[in-house]
Amino acid sequence: MATRKPILPGTSSRPLDPDLDALQYEIMQETAQALGRIGGRLEEALAALRRHDETPGSNQDRDELVQAAADRAFALFIQRDYLGLRTDHHLKSTYDIPREVMLRIGVMKKREKDDGV
Repeated sequence: MATRKPILPGTSSRPLDPDLDALQYEIMQETAQALGRIGGRLEEALAALRRHDETPGSNQDRDELVQAAADRAFALFIQRDYLGLRTDHHLKSTYDIPREVMLRIGVMKKREKDDGV
């Protein structure tokens, strides 16, 4: 039985060189950094939502904070899916994403009539 060589996610279907040439290594490094940045933005949005919930009389719109967290989680899920990382089930617990945020993932806010679009 022939063994399939791994494919670099998000690129052409060229198999990875077992020794990982310099370009492949750099692409993988950039990919990991991009996922880290997206994950960091999600963590920031979730922290803002937690701060809001812990601050009595907060003047921020909670609904907007929930939507912002959902949008950032959606961006992370989409990016991971694009890269072929199909197992997202652990992300909910890794990032401690509340259920109400999970329910909003992929839901777009309805635009106002006079928003210029």
